[in-house]
Amino acid sequence: CAQFLRYIDWVLTVPLMCVEFYLILKVAGAKKSLMWRLIFLSVVMLVTGYIGEAINPENAQVWGLISGIAYFVIVYDIWLGSAKKLAVEAGGAVLSAHKALCWFVLVGWAIYPSLRA
Repeated sequence: CAQFLRYIDWVLTVPLMCVEFYLILKVAGAKKSLMWRLIFLSVVMLVTGYIGEAINPENAQVWGLISGIAYFVIVYDIWLGSAKKLAVEAGGAVLSAHKALCWFVLVGWAIYPSLRA
């Protein structure tokens, strides 16, 4: 049950963070397609992680691989891809906010699963 509730929390908060990237980068010309791509990838990451952990643990490695790929595509997009390019072009406060959010995704999302009880 706690596992299910943890994923319910994540399915709400993780896509919201993807919306934050869009809102920060909107002033730099970000399109809604960036937001929807990040949301889609985050949902794939979460759903496949849940399947591997709770529904089909016999194939947890496969589900974990799919989930991990989605995570790394998000990390690539925000650190090196189009989101990064928009942040650099905007500079100033947009770049600072983008960088802080990038670090949160890289470190926070990477260690959070290991912090669960």
